[in-house]
Amino acid sequence: MRTISYEMYLNKVYGAWIGKSIAGTIGAPYEGRKELFEYEYDPKAIQEMFPNDDLDLQVLWLDVMERKGIYIDSEDLAEAFYEKVPYAPGEYAVFKKNYARGIHPPLSGAFNNRYYVNGMGCPIRSEFWACVSPGNPALAAEYAAKDGILDHEGDSVYMEQFWSAVEAEAFFETDLNRLFGLGLKWLPEGTKIRRLVEDTIRWSKGESDWIRVREWIIRDYGHPDCTNLYQNTGFTLLSLIHGEKEFIRSTMIALNCGYDTDCTCATAGALLGIIHGAEYLIETYQFCDTSYKLSIDLTRPSLDLYSLAVDTCRAGLTVAAELNKEVIITAAPEWEPLPTNLPRMLHVDVDYGGVPAIGLGEKRRLTLRVSKYAPQVPDMEWQLTLKGPKGWIIALDARRIELGAGSAELEISVEVPPSLPILMEQNLFELTLSSGRKSQVYTFGLAGAAIWSVHGPFWENVRTPIPTELGEWYFKELEEAIPDPDERTDITRQFHLNAVVDMEKAYLVGAADEPVIRQTYEDLISVSDFVGYQGPCVVYAERQLYCPEERVLHVMIGHTDAYELWLNGTCISKSEQMDWWTAENKHCSNIKLNAGRNVLLLKCIRRGAHAEYSLNFSEKGSCQPLTFDLGSYNVQ
Repeated sequence: MRTISYEMYLNKVYGAWIGKSIAGTIGAPYEGRKELFEYEYDPKAIQEMFPNDDLDLQVLWLDVMERKGIYIDSEDLAEAFYEKVPYAPGEYAVFKKNYARGIHPPLSGAFNNRYYVNGMGCPIRSEFWACVSPGNPALAAEYAAKDGILDHEGDSVYMEQFWSAVEAEAFFETDLNRLFGLGLKWLPEGTKIRRLVEDTIRWSKGESDWIRVREWIIRDYGHPDCTNLYQNTGFTLLSLIHGEKEFIRSTMIALNCGYDTDCTCATAGALLGIIHGAEYLIETYQFCDTSYKLSIDLTRPSLDLYSLAVDTCRAGLTVAAELNKEVIITAAPEWEPLPTNLPRMLHVDVDYGGVPAIGLGEKRRLTLRVSKYAPQVPDMEWQLTLKGPKGWIIALDARRIELGAGSAELEISVEVPPSLPILMEQNLFELTLSSGRKSQVYTFGLAGAAIWSVHGPFWENVRTPIPTELGEWYFKELEEAIPDPDERTDITRQFHLNAVVDMEKAYLVGAADEPVIRQTYEDLISVSDFVGYQGPCVVYAERQLYCPEERVLHVMIGHTDAYELWLNGTCISKSEQMDWWTAENKHCSNIKLNAGRNVLLLKCIRRGAHAEYSLNFSEKGSCQPLTFDLGSYNVQ
C-alpha cells in the first residue's frame, strides 16, 4: 500500500492538465504536416489555447463519471460520445455510424473500421484514467480498455492502456526506463505496437540524434495517415527519451517530428506534467493556468485547469475509497463523493457469430448473454420481450431467465425475408427485461447489406488478331506487323497472359449479360466481391438506393483504381488515377438524393491486382457524422 498526500496528488493532476493543454496547443497548428521541422520554443505559441479532442473527450469522461458513478463501463462512455461529440473525424465517424446502427462496443470500434482502426483517437484519451487511478496501473488500464474499444481494436487499445498505466505509475515513479518497462505489460508479445515501442526505446538509447531515430521509425512503421498510431507513438517516446524529461525540449522534439503533432506533444506534456507537477511547471517555465476550450456539447462550472484538476481529484478520491486498494490519499479536504451505485442492474452482450450484418434472404443466429452488472445485484427472475424490424422473422428461444452467480444465454433466430421490399442500413432490436417494478431496455442492431446489381466483367485482348482461316496460324500476321523480335514476344505473351480495359468505353451500353446480385456488409468493397474473374476488367455495380426524404449530402469516395460514380443518370465523380485507398480520397458536395428511389452506379476499373472502393454519405462533409439511415431496394 502506497500513500500520497492530497496536496501532492492535486499538484500532479493539475500538472497533467497544464502539460496536456500547453503542449497540445504548441503542436496544434502543425497537425497533419509530415515534414521534419526545426522550430524553437517561443512563449507566444501558448498565448491562446485551442480546443482539442485530446482533452474534450477526457472532460466528457469526467462528466460521465460524475453523473453515473465510478462503476461506468463502455456503454456509458459510448452513449455520451454519441450524444455529446458533434465532430467525427476518422474513427470517431466509424464509431458513430456503428453505434447508430445498434452495434455496441467492442464491435463499434472493430466493424467496418478498415482505415482508422489503428488510429491515435484513443491513445490520446489516457490521462483521465491515470489521474483517477494514481499508483494503480492495472485499474487505469482497465478503465482505458473500456474507453478504447469504442472506436478501435487491438494495438490502439493496447496503447491507450500502456499510457494510462505509465501515467498512473508516474504519480510515484519518475524513471522513464522503469515506467516504460511497466507499460509493456499491456502490449501483448508479437504485436506490431509492442515491436514499435521496443524498437523505439532501443534506438533512442543507442542513438543520440533523434532525427535518425525518427527516420528509422518512418522506415519501419510509417503510414501516410498523419493520425496513424505507429509513427506517432514512436515520436512521443523518442521525444520523452531524447528530451530527458525536460518539458520544453521534449515538447519541441515531438513537434519537430511532425505528423499528429497536437497529440504527440500533448501526451508527452501530460506525462511530464504528472512527473514534475504543476508547481514545478509554473515556477520553471512561467506557465499559468491557461484555462481550456471545449468543442463538445458540454458545459462545465469552470473552464480553468485548476478546477478541472480539483474535479478530477474528487473522482480519484471516490475511486480510491471504493476500487483503488493500492493507494491511500492522505490529508484530503472534505469532498463530496461521486456516485458509487451501479449504472444499471444487468449487463447484456450480443454475440453475432460473425459480422454484425445481414443481407436479404439471409438468416442469423445471435446469442444474447445476460449477466448481473456486479455481484451485489440480487438474484432475480426476469421476463423478456423482444421487438425487431418490421417484416423480419424473429424467434427468441426463452422468455424468462433466472440470474444467480452466472449468466444466461439466449438464442435469437433472425431472418430477412427475400421478399422484403427495402433493406435498411439501420435495423434495431429492442430487448426489454423486467422483474416486478424494475426494468431495463437494451437496444442492439444488425447492419443491413448494400444490394448491388452487377454487370461484367468486361475486358479486351491486348491485341486483336486479324481473322484467319480454319487451321491457319495467327502468328504469321504478328511476324509481318512487328518485325522486332523482342517487341513481338512482349505483345504475344501479353496477348496470352494478360488483358486490357478501355477506361473511356461505355461497356454497359448494349451489354446483353444478365446482372448478378451481390450483397456487401462493409463500406469498403472490392471488385473481387462482385466477380471471381481475375485480371484487368471493368465491372458495373448498381444500387437502387432508398432515402427517407429529400436530402442534400456530401459524398466521400475511397478508391485504389479508376472509377466513375453516377447518381440518377449524372456522373458526380470520376478518377483515372490509381491511389492508396483511404476512406475519403475524393469528395463531392451538394449532392441531391431524392425521397425514395435513387440509382447509384459505380463503374469499377481494375487495371492491377486489386481495385477497392468505398462510398459514404454525410450531411455536413468531411470529419462529420456519417449517414446511417439509407437503404437498398430489393432488386432480386
